[in-house]
Amino acid sequence: MKTMNLAMALAAGCAMTAAAVADVTFRMVADQNLDVLCDGANNPTFFIGNNPSVCALVGDNLFVAGYRNNTTGTGVFASCQMVKIENIFGTRAFRLVPDSFVETMPGTRGFYGLQYDYGPARSGLVLNYDSGSVGTAGAFKLFDVDTQLNPILVASSPAGTSARGGAGPAFDYGANGLGFGSGPVLSILEFANYGGVQARGPFGVQLGGDFPLDIIQARVYDGNSLDGDNNPISPVINGGGLSGTLWRDISIDPRNGNLAARASNDLVIARRDALNGVASKVVVSCSTGTACDDLPFAILQRTEILWGAAGGDIVVFNRQGAGTNFADAVLATDLDGNPVPLTFNDLDGTPFSVTSAPGYFDFSWDGINGRLAVLDFANRYAYIFEVETTPACGPCFADYNQDGGVDGGDIESFFSDWENSAGCSDTNLDGGIDGGDIEAFFSQWEAGGC
Repeated sequence: MKTMNLAMALAAGCAMTAAAVADVTFRMVADQNLDVLCDGANNPTFFIGNNPSVCALVGDNLFVAGYRNNTTGTGVFASCQMVKIENIFGTRAFRLVPDSFVETMPGTRGFYGLQYDYGPARSGLVLNYDSGSVGTAGAFKLFDVDTQLNPILVASSPAGTSARGGAGPAFDYGANGLGFGSGPVLSILEFANYGGVQARGPFGVQLGGDFPLDIIQARVYDGNSLDGDNNPISPVINGGGLSGTLWRDISIDPRNGNLAARASNDLVIARRDALNGVASKVVVSCSTGTACDDLPFAILQRTEILWGAAGGDIVVFNRQGAGTNFADAVLATDLDGNPVPLTFNDLDGTPFSVTSAPGYFDFSWDGINGRLAVLDFANRYAYIFEVETTPACGPCFADYNQDGGVDGGDIESFFSDWENSAGCSDTNLDGGIDGGDIEAFFSQWEAGGC
């Protein structure tokens, strides 16, 4: 009987086309006023810059670093640094990260990348800043933030070979989620003509070894890397409808290597193939004014993959413009570029709304706890949201409705979610909801369990 049901369900499934990811609702669980960290006159010890520009959410801690928007004036310092805010869900405390200190941050420059490794290696937290030129020592720094309260500087990119830090980095575990050799690589997007290595996409820097963060000595892949059959073995994402390649940010799913990046006015989303190249790519264009309305040279064009989010993986990004309301500035798509409606609720459950000209937001996703930090550059605030419903997706999805048995009820529950791209229906964990998930589901269901 089960075999007959399987055949019927597969036949029905072949005629279905999975819908876009359903609406995603977030509820605020905490917020952080960051004014004090941007007050060089009254609080110089913890000065991060005139405005917060990047953040990283790590458990109950939030790391923030800033931007120096001018060179003169009351309370404007030449130096900027990263600060750790501890216990953001209770009585907060500030902790300096001394080795993040940039003694002379150029005017209209700042920290543009901050990313924690949520993959299995837990390599730490990487911070980068843009001095305005290639080769500045310390443009990229890697910190151990897990083994003790005081973050430890593990590695710093050296003078002469350091890439320009104008585009946020990401930890890359590749298409199989296992890393490259001893662990992940740090995937870096070229910002301004670094040695010609960025002709077609990002390059990866092996963490650890003899040359940690030494871009030239330890480059693992770049846009020119090919296998024996002349196939790309790195995520080549240049070209194909981009309005330009002034890279601003990159985010990579630690489970499967799928990535999202901001290039000039555009959002690029790519799925990885088994060789760590690109199996498919979509460009959500902002240059036409129909999707994002971004400005060509605006700073802080940001994106983040919300991997493992309830309802399916989505990509969030910001839309910029004067007097931008939060709801108009923070947008999302699925991995195929289809818009995903977002709802943000305040601490009291009412709709969250704030005007934040010019729409500069940074994002940090904690996929373990289902939390999203949104950093508000203009208002000097950080908002912490949780996805309102996060289903528990266990490895044994044959009992899809979790009633203790494997029967027709599981088929009904699975297809109900699958048709709406919701719940745990991404059973093959490739970041999308399609026919491959039907095959993965029935491989367990027909066997009666895991």
